Amino acid sequence: MFCRTIAKRITGQGIRTANYVTKPPKPEIPTNPLSTIYSATHQKTNGIVYDRKPFKIALEAGKTYSWCLCGRSKSQPFCDGTHRNIYLKVAEKPIRFSVTESKEYWLCNCKQTKNRPFCDGTHKQKEIQEATTVRV
Repeated sequence: MFCRTIAKRITGQGIRTANYVTKPPKPEIPTNPLSTIYSATHQKTNGIVYDRKPFKIALEAGKTYSWCLCGRSKSQPFCDGTHRNIYLKVAEKPIRFSVTESKEYWLCNCKQTKNRPFCDGTHKQKEIQEATTVRV
C-alpha cells in the first residue's frame, strides 16, 4: 500500500504530520497486438473452465504465443494441439498473441475472459467459482 504524508499546521503547535493509506493504482490490463491479424480472437464461444485462478508467467516482447481457449491442453495456459482431436469435437481454436514489453503477465485459466488471453478478473464471478468442469 502507498502512504501519503500530509502536513497540517495547527495554530500554536507547529507542524504535525499525518499518514493516510491509499490503494495503489490498478494495473493496466494488457491488450493483444495480434488480435486484428488472427481471426481466432473473435470466436463467439469460450472453452471449459480449466482453473478458477489466472496463471502468472514471464513473456518476451516480440515472440508469438498460442494461448489455449478450449481448456483441454495438457500444457496450460498454452496450446498443445488437443483441439485437433476429432473425437473431442472441440470448436475453439487457440488465440495467437504477443506482448509489447518483456515482463510477467497474468494469463486467464478460466477461459472466460473478454480480453483474451489476459486475465480481466472474470474468474471472480460466482458462476465461474462454482463451475464443475474445472480440471485441477
